Amino acid sequence: MGKGDTGTIPSTERRKHERIPYLEPVRYYLPAPHIEKTKKIYSHGDCVDISQGGLGMITEYPLTGGNILFFLDKISINDKVIKSAVVRWIRELEDNRYRVGLKFRR
Repeated sequence: MGKGDTGTIPSTERRKHERIPYLEPVRYYLPAPHIEKTKKIYSHGDCVDISQGGLGMITEYPLTGGNILFFLDKISINDKVIKSAVVRWIRELEDNRYRVGLKFRR
């Protein structure tokens, strides 16, 4: 398997919700690992798609699976405001950028 591969099941069959284009900038923060609980890392990214269950984005910050992001910008879908998400997968792109799959937290 190559870097970023998730297995042999096509991604369209793994998804529970249909993704639609969502081209918006987003600002977020995450708790800083191994530092005081009050410390936060602030960053930003560009959303590429959204569904009822998650969001795809490109960011320059090297996130890791399991990171929890808290959104500073309003993100809503079907009249629900999304405040946070967990990183499900990461794929490194060129120029120190990362394509990230996020699952919304309820």
